[in-house]
Amino acid sequence: MDGLLVIDKPSGPTSHDICQFFKREMGLKKVGHAGTLDPLATGVLILLLDGATRLQSIFLGKDKEYQFTMKLGVATDTYDSEGKIISECAVPEDALERLFPLLTKFRGEILQRPPAFSAIKKNGQPLYKLARQGKPVLADPRKVTIYFLKMVDAVLPDITLKCRCSSGTYVRSLAHDIGKELGCGAHITTLRRLRSEPFGLENAIKLSSDF
Repeated sequence: MDGLLVIDKPSGPTSHDICQFFKREMGLKKVGHAGTLDPLATGVLILLLDGATRLQSIFLGKDKEYQFTMKLGVATDTYDSEGKIISECAVPEDALERLFPLLTKFRGEILQRPPAFSAIKKNGQPLYKLARQGKPVLADPRKVTIYFLKMVDAVLPDITLKCRCSSGTYVRSLAHDIGKELGCGAHITTLRRLRSEPFGLENAIKLSSDF
């Protein structure tokens, strides 16, 4: 069976877990995905079945859209709530006032450094494996494009934002960098992929968390 399957991934399993489930249940030789979602993340995950895995590079390069909530005042080593707290700081009273002009700085083409806990390889080793061994390595900064970035809701210390970005953008790094600019740190608490071109949540099959 060659084809595409668009899934609304639940929080918890890895993207690899989802692929293995469908490979086993559908009796397929190969199942790949077009763009990893962190275990914590939910939303659009494109699965490529058998012969369609040859199309992976096409879909990997497409733009993505996300909605995410970040908690100000706490920074973690993974840049999300599953990591170890590395710093805590009081949230500035004028955080929201400063946020609006600050978001402008993160729109357009920017240089972004991926998290130490990521699948990017350095000398053949995934960075997350080195980080777990207590040997975190800084990834090289890369150019990404943030097409839009806007606030959806705010009840401090939590701020919810929506963004559309180029392939290769790390939303965890985006939240971390915004928190750093505000001087109090931040980490992701929820992350949902709304769209992975050309598919959105309206095209996705919802997968229960107990699949």
